[in-house]
Amino acid sequence: MSTKERKIVYSDNDRAIVNALRNSEEGMTLAELKDATHIDLKPGHVVSAIRKGLIASIGEREVLRPATREVSTYVYVNSDLAEKANRTEGETAILSAAAKMDGPFTLAELASAMKLEKLSSGSINGLVKKGNIAKGDMREIETTSKSKVKVYGFVSEIPAE
Repeated sequence: MSTKERKIVYSDNDRAIVNALRNSEEGMTLAELKDATHIDLKPGHVVSAIRKGLIASIGEREVLRPATREVSTYVYVNSDLAEKANRTEGETAILSAAAKMDGPFTLAELASAMKLEKLSSGSINGLVKKGNIAKGDMREIETTSKSKVKVYGFVSEIPAE
């Protein structure tokens, strides 16, 4: 064997990846490979299998992942009657729900209390400007985010040694 010819060593991870992908027509993401093999596979294990010609990237898939983000909180101050003539029906409904909130609340929590799917910051800004609601601290919430991940497919069996 010359110095340029190196013997490829196939690891247990390579074998597990090939076994998992062999009959998967749609291919698998790294997370799906981890589940299928019951091994804590890392991106480097997949890259190694690609370089050895065992698997290939065959596309991308959109997945939902857990994430966190910071959102504003608000605090009910008052339902000052002097402004009542200038208040819209929506603002009246928001103040009525906000008055029942215990402590700082997010827009999502206020929307839930009002039995709405969503409430935008634009619907509460007027009340903040009028002093009926005050902006509170930021709060980190759990959410999901969409991201595109690679999908890997079977290319070749591990050669017999």
